[in-house]
Parts: sequence; structure tokens; C-alpha cells
Amino acid sequence: MAEFVFIDAPHELPFIYQTPMCGLNANCASSSLPPSPPPPLGNCKKKFAWFVAPNFDGSSGVDWKVADGPFDPLQYQQQTDGYDISLSHLKNVFSQEGPFDGILGFSQGAAMAALVSAQQEKLKGEMDFKFVVLCSGFALWMKEMECSPIKCPSLHIFGNEHDKDRQIANQTSKELASLYDSDCSAIVEHDCGHIIPTRSPYIDEIKDFLGRFP
Repeated sequence: MAEFVFIDAPHELPFIYQTPMCGLNANCASSSLPPSPPPPLGNCKKKFAWFVAPNFDGSSGVDWKVADGPFDPLQYQQQTDGYDISLSHLKNVFSQEGPFDGILGFSQGAAMAALVSAQQEKLKGEMDFKFVVLCSGFALWMKEMECSPIKCPSLHIFGNEHDKDRQIANQTSKELASLYDSDCSAIVEHDCGHIIPTRSPYIDEIKDFLGRFP
């Protein structure tokens, strides 16, 4: 049986409102349609991040903010600030609630877990763990990742090349996996989208990896 401790990232994000975009053949100036209002804040849960954009001002607030431009599906590649605060936050969690056998990260959380795993030796005594599970992960090219191959045992779970993961491309997760020592890493490619699969055969492969750490 495994016990999980779920951790919110330390950077609280503002509520961003993406206004409807006019179609290619639409006349925005002459449209009589009123702008769509944002959803009620009462229906929205707080959002947190491990990394933020360099222009992030740290404000969260209680009101909606209109997005500066159209949604960029590759925006995560520019969100590289805030690592030191996030690492300090994790150190506090380990101190107060640890020890932990492993770290599991999903999407941006996997990028954070990857950075931590790359410094496993350096962090001994403050953050002790045996392995990482990186789901729909990607690498942020920061100096902390310049130690390839990473020796920390790792399980990489991500959508295959025919999958419908619209957030993190298959090749991006493969590039992260390639930074790890192949002798102590495993890869599970699935067809379930931007999620962690819970059905066979994928769940059996996940169990096989975790079985290495009784």
C-alpha cells in the first residue's frame, strides 16, 4: 500500500480570462455580439505553479485579468522563473512531512521533479528519496539539468506518438527521458492523453517499476 502526500506549488496564479477570438471571416468591428463575461469566481479553484513566466508580478488577486494575447500551447517553455522558491517549498515539505520513498510529478510538476532528481546527491540530507515518476514531463534547460545522464531511478509515463496529448508532445517527454541513465530508468508510453493511465497494460508496468522499491 502506498501513501501519497499531495503538494500545491508555491506560486499562486491570477485568474486569466481569454476573450473570444474573431474568426478569419468575421468582422469584429461590426459585430453586435456582446463580449462573453468570465465565469463566476465562486466556480473557480485556485491555481498554483512551480514555474512562472519572467514577467510574472507575483499578484493573484480576486478578479479576472484579460489575457495579453491568444493562448500559446508552448508557453510552458518560457515559464522558467520561480525555481528557487519552489525548491525551498519542497525542502520544507520534506522536513515537516517526510521521509518519502519517491517523488511523482505531472506535467509542470514533472519538470520540477526532474530538476530535483538531477540534484539528488546534492540534496541528500534535506530531500532524501529513492526514485522519481515523471508523467507527461518535459525538461527545462537550466543549469541544474547539466549533469546527464541523471543517475536517479526514474519512470517516465507519457502519451505515445499517436496519442492526443495536446499539452506535452511525445518527443518532448522522450527528450526528458533521454537525460536519464537507461540502466535505472523505465518508459511507459500510452494512448490516454494528458493523464496518468490507470488501466492495463500501463498500470502493470507502473507496478513493476514501483516493485523495485519495497
